[in-house]
Amino acid sequence: MSSDLHRHLSGYQGKSQALVLAASLWYHATFQRPPEQLLQQISRQLTRYVASAQHHSQGDAAIALAQGNSQDSAALPAPASSAALFPRVLTSSLLPAQGGVGLVDVPTQIQALQSKVVSRLLEPERLAWKVFQLHHLSHAPQPSQLAYGATILFSTASTASLQLPARLMGYVTAFRALQPHRLLPVSDMPAEAILNEPLFFNQQIPVPLSRSATSGASGSMGSQPFTPQDQPLLLAAGLTKVAHLQAALRTQHPQALTACLQSMLLALPLPWQAVATATPTAPAWRQGVSSSGIQLIQNTHTGQQHSVSLHSQLLLAPAQAIFAFAPVHVIPWDPSRPWRGPTQQPARSTVALYSQGPLYGPDHLSLGVWGWGQQPGHQLVVRQASQRLRLIQARKHGILAPGTLTCQPRLLPSLGSDLTPAEVLQALESRWTASMQASPASRARLSSDMPTSQPAWMALTRGHRQHWSQRQQQQQAQQQQQPSQQPNQPHSGGATVHDTVDVLAPPGSHPQLCEWRRLWELASAAYFNRQHRVLWWRILHGCVMCGAFSAYIGRATVEQACCPYACCSSPAQPQTISHMFLECPMAATVISWLCRLWQAMTGHLPDASVATILAASTSEGQCASDALLQTWHRLRLAVLHSIWTAARIAASSTHASSQASQLSSQSHLASRLALKTVTSMIHHDWVKCNDDVRQLAGVCSSWLRGRDPSMTLEAFRNLWCHHDTLASIHTAHTGTGDKLELVVNLSDMVPVQLF
Repeated sequence: MSSDLHRHLSGYQGKSQALVLAASLWYHATFQRPPEQLLQQISRQLTRYVASAQHHSQGDAAIALAQGNSQDSAALPAPASSAALFPRVLTSSLLPAQGGVGLVDVPTQIQALQSKVVSRLLEPERLAWKVFQLHHLSHAPQPSQLAYGATILFSTASTASLQLPARLMGYVTAFRALQPHRLLPVSDMPAEAILNEPLFFNQQIPVPLSRSATSGASGSMGSQPFTPQDQPLLLAAGLTKVAHLQAALRTQHPQALTACLQSMLLALPLPWQAVATATPTAPAWRQGVSSSGIQLIQNTHTGQQHSVSLHSQLLLAPAQAIFAFAPVHVIPWDPSRPWRGPTQQPARSTVALYSQGPLYGPDHLSLGVWGWGQQPGHQLVVRQASQRLRLIQARKHGILAPGTLTCQPRLLPSLGSDLTPAEVLQALESRWTASMQASPASRARLSSDMPTSQPAWMALTRGHRQHWSQRQQQQQAQQQQQPSQQPNQPHSGGATVHDTVDVLAPPGSHPQLCEWRRLWELASAAYFNRQHRVLWWRILHGCVMCGAFSAYIGRATVEQACCPYACCSSPAQPQTISHMFLECPMAATVISWLCRLWQAMTGHLPDASVATILAASTSEGQCASDALLQTWHRLRLAVLHSIWTAARIAASSTHASSQASQLSSQSHLASRLALKTVTSMIHHDWVKCNDDVRQLAGVCSSWLRGRDPSMTLEAFRNLWCHHDTLASIHTAHTGTGDKLELVVNLSDMVPVQLF
């Protein structure tokens, strides 16, 4: 007893220390990114802990109960010391509705924290640390005459050429990793935002492929934006924004500078050209100095005067005489945050006016022009930023399905695939079995002896696969060569660039992608047992450690990849996912019981196929209501987990026994475990109908992981009492009154025979 208490207390102490270390890591990583070697070690330890499954499992107790033994005597395989995560870290770090499990990726989380810090520079509040950061951004770039300030975050200027401090360099790199884009089309941008656009390092202002500096004529537009080296005369004259170009077009200049102005004007998109050649409007705000030397800002429309606080907020001031006017930029801003104040209070408007300095100066920012999806860049949230970074990496590595943000199993065909999820799993199994064929020229994994009936996309290559970065460099080189091979075309008001398109925007849709999205959302449903839905999640990814998959990843030989039972050895059957859960006689008995049980409940006999059992495809008439659909999926996953547990025990068994007796014992174990699991689920839901499980002693944490702690009696009837097949509720008359009692009708003989 004391040893158990000491173990639990030491576990809690270890968890507390881990939380303190994690908080310290996030805090220090916000200021300076840790070395990559340290990040790799932390990520490796985290994934090893998640994959090892060394913590206490409620399923182990259920196995021991089904065997008739105590929990300590349950024969379970010990986890490997070098456990690996399947699917890999990048897939597991996605959201559950996208095909992952929400695993924390340490490098991505640090990038999200750093991007949150630098996003504060986009807010008009003037703080001490922001003054220093903006000073570096305005003066560090070479040449320093640009004075773009925080606008440099959205430009194409190389971070290496900015010569920023290491801390600020990490902030800028993390923010650009989110790949912000324009929220508005070029034609819908307001005039003030267009005038504030930079002339250099702007993808909307590309360098013409062929232009005549003397005549100002422009040919076809390229993909590279203007740099100060392309227009040194404009930089020397201090013309760095569209507003400067607008003012310069109305004055006389030398012939060389006039040609540069015309060339730059023709490079602008057509809506921007119209704004640049239009008559300037009077500024709405202007700043001046009163007779007493106080800086005041006046509204030209209302005549009200304001003083400026230390945080750049405008405060109403009495009217005074103002001299030396200069236009300034003033915006409305709500300084409150969503996490300030209790959420129960009604929303209060705290919008105030803030000054951003001189009009079209280095501190002038066009809020709402840049962002991600539909969210402006200054409203960055760390959780959403980390999710976006993981999605960008997943799309770069080809984990996301084409045209959607839904994860797909690896080694799938590319665009235009019409395979259903069941056909995808079968295609993966075909690739596993093909790799098991012996080949004298190479290893079994890289065997090229493919059957002629397999599609071309399933052919295995002999050579080493190129890294994704090398393939990306080759694609970029091919894209740069394509414009030079095409004939020149007239410029139609701005080249087609990518800063107006979100990199995560789906380019199209596909009929089967909706089915995958439905499967991932179903696999993340909270009413499933956690172990059950994790197993099904791995089945959908094709990453169950069966014999064929273990041989495919190099963790088992060809002999070990076959089914261990004698009835499947002539000829030898590869232990694939479908064979383990459907075709093997050990599993076929339990699957047959599941189908006959459902027929006794609803009168419909499901097909024992990959589509129905593994891919959760339901036929018309199989489930008459949503409650019955939930019952079917819970029964199906309980049976799959029972088969998987029995297979694990069979694989870890070391005692010598006949194949026939071993098959019979494992089949009885899987059947008995399925019966016990379904019965326990019925009892658990009945407890939630009568008591508040949050106030009961001895309730396992798996009851409360994202689930509703209560259940209505009507919901329980619809879920488990359909035609009183699995359970029924009776009214018992007692001396204290009537009381509802649960009667579980499910047994090894009722409603159908188990063995």
